[in-house]
Amino acid sequence: MLLRRKMIGQYAACLLAVAATLATAFPALADCYDRDANGRQTRFRLREGEVEDKRSGLVWQRCSLGTRWEGRGGCVGQIAFVSLDDAIASAPDGWHVPSGPELESLVDTGCGSPVVDPSVFPDIQPDDEGRAKYWTTSPMGTLDLYWNFDFIDGQPDGNSRGIQLAVRFVHSKR
Repeated sequence: MLLRRKMIGQYAACLLAVAATLATAFPALADCYDRDANGRQTRFRLREGEVEDKRSGLVWQRCSLGTRWEGRGGCVGQIAFVSLDDAIASAPDGWHVPSGPELESLVDTGCGSPVVDPSVFPDIQPDDEGRAKYWTTSPMGTLDLYWNFDFIDGQPDGNSRGIQLAVRFVHSKR
């Protein structure tokens, strides 16, 4: 009987340790992507295919270049992977490829993967290498490299202008 109590005590201690580890490894939904205690998103004002970031005042297209907003269906189509020059040339009137700080403002690495809120930006999909890199117009050093951010893990990187990456357009609040 004593051995049985000891085993039950060890089992309970083990369960508590696992629960504590999981609680710190996976933050509560309310702690992620600026959600309230009820899990409702509070940072972005959703307007069909656009979203206003109340924190930065920027307005983002919810869908990546190559896809389009279809209401409750979210983003449909295939994400276009383009060079930086093609991304800049593809920007609709009044929109632009974001700067590094603009794009990085969407990244929330404390919420797991992806690092942007998928309820706000529903078309984040990893490529064959497990990445979802998005262009910025911010130069990186003197080697003609430009910053990009991976929306899967949040890591910044630099690529030459000719590399094919995804793009999400932004504009200042009108």
